[in-house]
Amino acid sequence: MAEGFSIGVLADRTGVTPTVLRTWENRFGFPMGTRSPSGHRRFSDADVDLVRQVQDLRSSGVSLGAAVDTVQRRHRRPDESVHAVLARDFPHLGRQRLGRRALVAASYAVEDEALARAERPLVLGSFQAGHRFAGQRHRWDELARTAAWAAVVAEFDDALPADPAASPALCQLPERSALRREWTVVTLTESRAALVSAWEVPTAAGATPVYESVISSHRPAAVAAARVLLGAARSAGASPAHGVDELLDAPAGPDTGAADADRLWLRALARLDRSG
Repeated sequence: MAEGFSIGVLADRTGVTPTVLRTWENRFGFPMGTRSPSGHRRFSDADVDLVRQVQDLRSSGVSLGAAVDTVQRRHRRPDESVHAVLARDFPHLGRQRLGRRALVAASYAVEDEALARAERPLVLGSFQAGHRFAGQRHRWDELARTAAWAAVVAEFDDALPADPAASPALCQLPERSALRREWTVVTLTESRAALVSAWEVPTAAGATPVYESVISSHRPAAVAAARVLLGAARSAGASPAHGVDELLDAPAGPDTGAADADRLWLRALARLDRSG
């Protein structure tokens, strides 16, 4: 028990069946638990308490999605990192160390596919600094024009001040936020998801930047990343459009289809080839 217990034990202790708990996990990434070395999900007394908090809120008339979100907010670290969440909850996705050129190609491919589809996606991004976003402002203005809602979190300054009411919403990150070292692009619709997430690996002064990266169309991972960025945007004063929470809370459907995923990453390869 020192290494945690199974979902069956969690069910016994909370009165919520394993089937229901797995549904919550698929829909909301909750309860999280931890992964054992063998890859099995393990839970603790803290998870028992969190599930009971959700039950208490539900008994007071709060919807399931709102109850889970409330409990997660209570216990969410203010400096939560997209990359740390992905490493913790989706270790099977794997990581690659990439240069800036490859990451730009992947990010542009995700953005271009969102524009080409015209499906009014949720589009979220994190930039290490406002000046990095400034060079992409024209792209994000167009993304925001066609999106259900768009937001960028970064370290903004006087040259480009934060404006959480803008479109896209420009949201200031706290000074000690782990997101300040990360690079993320997430797009989500009811049927498609795409994610590029990376953090800059410390290197010697003057060395070429290298980024540990996750690139995926796995919907649960994209939703998890979106939740972190959405939390940061809200903390900075942004008000997401109606329907954003419902999109994230929707029951998990099938992952992005193979043809759509192939088209997305072929866009990245084509751009990388042109920039070579």
